[in-house]
Amino acid sequence: MFKKFLFVCFLSISVISPLFATYLHDDPKLGNIALEVGLWNTSLDGSISNVDSHTTLKGDLGFDDKTVINAFGLDLKNDIFWLPNVYINYFIINKSANSTLKTHKIIDEKDFRDSVSSDIEYSELNTILYGFLQQSIFEFDFGINIKKVDYTQITRENYNERDEVVLIGPTDPMILPYGALKIDLDAIDTVLKFETSILAFGDNEAKDYRYSINYRVMRNVYMSYGYRYNSWKSKNVDETKNEKYDMKIKGNYLNFKILF
Repeated sequence: MFKKFLFVCFLSISVISPLFATYLHDDPKLGNIALEVGLWNTSLDGSISNVDSHTTLKGDLGFDDKTVINAFGLDLKNDIFWLPNVYINYFIINKSANSTLKTHKIIDEKDFRDSVSSDIEYSELNTILYGFLQQSIFEFDFGINIKKVDYTQITRENYNERDEVVLIGPTDPMILPYGALKIDLDAIDTVLKFETSILAFGDNEAKDYRYSINYRVMRNVYMSYGYRYNSWKSKNVDETKNEKYDMKIKGNYLNFKILF
């Protein structure tokens, strides 16, 4: 089913071939490859909900501190009329926290009552297939975002480490519609960009958005400053437990983009 849906989405983008082009305003002489490397000052938030309790990552489990992580991106444009452009971005975050619960919490059918510690491993890969329509200083991008989330959370009772739960995030890739607006202020070497991917289906949901100011430092180098928000919702892999996860990662970022 996933392969059929992906094929339909790919075909739908491909038929709008007049929208595919090279870096018109950046500098077409540089080619169609852009590499991004940046720092993202992230804040991790969210909750674990079931019929017995509501547990928050910040207030209950102690994930209060911000963490600076690396984020990477690769943008590939092409001159093949039937082939979509591809933008890939990736990040990974590992965090640990300790907390003393004010009230007992039920997580994955285990009862936590006192001092707990948690470890989170979270990575996300977004593969965006898109075309764009250029109108003077404005550029409108649209396509699909194939999002793959790898999320593992281990929470344990500090006084009895055998009381431990392992929570797993979405196991299947999510396909989201993607849209973006670029405003090229060429006279001051600046590009404003707004982009988003949002999809909700039943208890599952994913949201991405970011906005940035991109300054052309030199002919083939851009510096970007902006804000990024990623979130998703899913259910416990064992659906009989009726447990829902709501996770958010957000914060300001600084990127450098090099054109080749």
